[in-house]
Amino acid sequence: MPFANISEPVRKFYDHARQLGFPEELFLSADNLDRYIGTSIDAYRDYPLFLHVFRGRFDEKTFCRMMTIDFRSRLQTTAGIACSGSYESVMLLEPPGAEKVGMRDYVRVADAGAYTLLLKPVMYRLEDFERYARNKRAGLMDDKTWYIYIFATKKKFQRQGYGRKIMDVALSYADRNGCRICLETNLIDNIPMYEHFGFRRADSTYYQETLAHDVMLFEGRG
Repeated sequence: MPFANISEPVRKFYDHARQLGFPEELFLSADNLDRYIGTSIDAYRDYPLFLHVFRGRFDEKTFCRMMTIDFRSRLQTTAGIACSGSYESVMLLEPPGAEKVGMRDYVRVADAGAYTLLLKPVMYRLEDFERYARNKRAGLMDDKTWYIYIFATKKKFQRQGYGRKIMDVALSYADRNGCRICLETNLIDNIPMYEHFGFRRADSTYYQETLAHDVMLFEGRG
């Protein structure tokens, strides 16, 4: 039973998604982990954050291994939903109060062959950015605020409504339960899209003076 040990907030989110017609096989699990990773790799290969941590040269093999460890460590605590069985678009959401996932969790779920990855500089560069990002959104996170950790759509399916389909699940859940949703983007061109969804720009800075970092907040559709 892949969803036997999930947290109660994640279970509640999945119940909402089921009510909207999303089948259980689309929810993040060990069985479909590779499909979530495949969509994320396709969407993020030229994303500013990952170009930054890879020093400008995207390493798909290393990125795939990083995502595998990271997603595996989140299976019980983070909600994941895909728009359809083709996984054109995927989203991972952390419920309010979710514990920070970090190197200790990666070591717990990594197989022996992945331990060398955890020592690579790219992992420490990503960890450093994550600390920065957590500090920037810390003042917005409370017991009513979910955090969108991943929102990815394959390149050839972008701007075709696939991302909107799963974003609507998150936004309708927030509206129904009086929650807020926080997300971040390192791509300034994405800001109008999130504003169209109903998010506002809550913080805007540059990490290490070069990487744009914007925190967006959804507070409901009045």
